[in-house]
Amino acid sequence: MENLKEILDLKSKVNLNCSICEKCCEYRGDIKITPVNVLEISKFLKISIGEFIENYTEEVKNEPPEIVLKGIGEKRNCIFNDKESFKCKINKVKPLQCLIFPLFPVDIKRDLFINTGECKVDTKKFTTVKKWINGSNNNYKRNKNIYIKWIELMEEIQPKWNGFSEEKKENIRKLLFREYNLKENFERQILINMKKVRELIYSL
Repeated sequence: MENLKEILDLKSKVNLNCSICEKCCEYRGDIKITPVNVLEISKFLKISIGEFIENYTEEVKNEPPEIVLKGIGEKRNCIFNDKESFKCKINKVKPLQCLIFPLFPVDIKRDLFINTGECKVDTKKFTTVKKWINGSNNNYKRNKNIYIKWIELMEEIQPKWNGFSEEKKENIRKLLFREYNLKENFERQILINMKKVRELIYSL
């Protein structure tokens, strides 16, 4: 990464154009999954939440209770990378980290980013940051607020995690990732469970 990077906002124009080269899907295992991702992907795949978590994710060892999408094979390709077409199998509901790549969030609350330059573009096509990160489904805009709340909660949980009993840790995991109904409003359920988690982490 260069020493100095231009700070981009939603109106900034960037030289980005996906050529479906799959490079952004290689050497993964670092794509963090939030509760809204768990719900959206499970519903998109038409599988249960438990099936999604067991088959497609793993816990981050040094940042519990966060989970990531599995990396597969020698190149640790994202488990949702189609090896024949190189396309993302969950493109319509992919996580924020994938959604904004190769941009990196400097300040999500103010919609500020830098371009890491990791995406090799061989055209001179420019697009706005807003159009790039929202795509055709407005995923970034739709999930931004709940993502911010998630980050804030993780900042509260992680310093305390090692001091929790195994029972409390398991209860937190269930509330964060499993105790939802795919037929009900996602954001409302997540906010309710986040409140329950906060009550747990601050209880004696």
